[in-house]
Amino acid sequence: MIRLEQITKRFAPNGPAAIDELTMEMPEGTTTALIGPSGCGKTTTMRMINRLIEPTSGRIILGGEDVTKIDPVELRRRIGYVIQQIGLFPHMTIAENIATVPRLLGWAEARIRNRVDELIHLVGLDPAVIAARYPRQLSGGQRQRIGVARALAADPPVMLMDEPFGAIDPIARGRLQDEFKEILRRVRKTVVIVTHDLDEAIKMGDTVAILKEGRLVQHDTPDAILARPADAFVEAFVGPDRALRRLGLLTVEDVMTPPTGADGLTIAAGTTLRDALAVLLGRDASTLIVVDAEQKPLGAVSRDAIFRSGVPYSAA
Repeated sequence: MIRLEQITKRFAPNGPAAIDELTMEMPEGTTTALIGPSGCGKTTTMRMINRLIEPTSGRIILGGEDVTKIDPVELRRRIGYVIQQIGLFPHMTIAENIATVPRLLGWAEARIRNRVDELIHLVGLDPAVIAARYPRQLSGGQRQRIGVARALAADPPVMLMDEPFGAIDPIARGRLQDEFKEILRRVRKTVVIVTHDLDEAIKMGDTVAILKEGRLVQHDTPDAILARPADAFVEAFVGPDRALRRLGLLTVEDVMTPPTGADGLTIAAGTTLRDALAVLLGRDASTLIVVDAEQKPLGAVSRDAIFRSGVPYSAA
């Protein structure tokens, strides 16, 4: 767990507070997305966790320890860090990049080799093909995956991610987000992700923390924030299409009825209601048959069922 206790950061002794008495908790094994307008303090907040920026006052507790009492170099070796620019060492092979922190920690070479192969597999690449290459020989999406693998190398309990998918094209970004969520499901880390993209925050975060001028405005689940904005600022920030955004949190299984046996348009299980509605509207259909990977019917989802799923907004 990460706990921030009345954290304040001033970059000049008498200057304004970039972060103003921020208090929040990030539960163990969950992903917290930090989001807000430019200059709200989200990156500053994240960089104080691994002491790339030192807080002016307050405490940051990580796993029961005050991070200000830990040697910063030792602290950073215990925290995975992924940035938009990826930051791979260009003169090192992919295997050497991933092995950086384990070598600093004194791991045996056999253990390092096994860990490198394991992580390259974990991020969906082939070590026999990738390990001996240099970063310049990889695509942007492949480099981003290797950046994630390197951050996981020493199996840190905490990962910090600063706009990790921001430099990737939209199609690859969506795929990487899905893959990273699956990786997190398997490895269970406490993750803090900074993003300027509300859809990414909603998709990636178990909770979303919205900042404004260095203060925490609302910290809750994506569904709660979309259904019940804390104030006019949050309501404006999430936008007038928040009902549609919420449909991206639900899948067809959440609203489907038993299969009727009738033929019709099909849609894969796991599809979001937002995408299902797009298909219905695009094909001018009223119902879709939900099928599994073997095309076996699991249920049916209708326009009316999708529309009813947005009812909480009428009372929000």
